[in-house]
Amino acid sequence: MSRAFAPKYIAEGTTIGPYTPAVRVGNFLFLSGQIGLDPASGNLKADSIETETRQVLRNIDRLLRAEGFDSSNVISASVYLREMNNFARMNAIYGSYFPQGKYPVRTTVAVADLPKRANVEIAVIAYK
Repeated sequence: MSRAFAPKYIAEGTTIGPYTPAVRVGNFLFLSGQIGLDPASGNLKADSIETETRQVLRNIDRLLRAEGFDSSNVISASVYLREMNNFARMNAIYGSYFPQGKYPVRTTVAVADLPKRANVEIAVIAYK
């Protein structure tokens, strides 16, 4: 038996291009990659990898909560780092975001560059 779900496009959030910040399909919520943009100013919070990672996670949290999800619903994450030598510092902040150590599956890769010269971008998939 096949079941069709109509996608719900969620425009909440700050974008710097022609894409939707989040799409909900049934019980799944797919988030576009988030960088450390301050939603009020549109500026990158890039004082340090820790500051930037915290802002990325705040942006993710805002999108999740807009649809009634939270970090405990995240089942998959893709992390893109401009410099792999930032891995441990990003990882310390990232790890504190998930309740009781219930981490999603994750892939982390180094990339040549990111939009706005960001140091980290994180995309997630959540299920509820």
